[in-house]
Amino acid sequence: MRVRISAVTHRGLVRDHNEDCLGWSGWAMNGEVTQPLSLELTIAEPLVVVVCDGMGGHAGGETASRLATTLLTAPGACVDPTETGVTALLQQASDAINTAAEHRPDLTGMGCTSVGVVVRPDGSALVFNVGDSRCYRIEGRYLAQLSVDHRHPVSGGLTQALGGGRRVILEPDYFSCDLPSGPGLLLCTDGLDDYAEFSDIEALVLRGGPHLVTGLRDLALSGKGGDNVSILQVSMIEGDSDRG
Repeated sequence: MRVRISAVTHRGLVRDHNEDCLGWSGWAMNGEVTQPLSLELTIAEPLVVVVCDGMGGHAGGETASRLATTLLTAPGACVDPTETGVTALLQQASDAINTAAEHRPDLTGMGCTSVGVVVRPDGSALVFNVGDSRCYRIEGRYLAQLSVDHRHPVSGGLTQALGGGRRVILEPDYFSCDLPSGPGLLLCTDGLDDYAEFSDIEALVLRGGPHLVTGLRDLALSGKGGDNVSILQVSMIEGDSDRG
């Protein structure tokens, strides 16, 4: 099976640095303002694709999100592409972030949220998330959120994250499906949904097209762009699989 990945990340219009990171196959993409990237991959073994949103200040947030992205997507890291296996992988990444912070006073408390998908060679996909970064897909003529926001209902604070200086047992959320063809699955940090109306996001995704990730980035920037924003689109290339 072949998949198409399109991605972009941007520091936004207010922040002076970008703590977001996204990647796959052990490769991490971050930076203040990046050009959109699009490529096609043949899936012969489980592929992990993630978007991470760092927290803990300039150095801490950037370090945590890049470390998590690299660890979660490293080739061969996901030896068990099930909920049990992915939970163990996320826990390892969380522990590694905390361990790194313990050796660097300037990184104290660093952590990140993470949303991702494990794409298997048979065309099935396992969506996972820790924190409030999101995954969407089209269902009929509507845009559906497949991830679960891990936020306190009253304070709004994160209830789960990778690292963050707390050695706790993670409880990720999961959603299983077949990987859709375009526009596929959309992974994003909260820099999109916090600064763009859901109805506008939905309308843009329903229109689809080759410039979807940059269109969504621009939508967040037009809404004042108060946070870093990262968007990754992963979809099955039609004709390369007999799955629906």
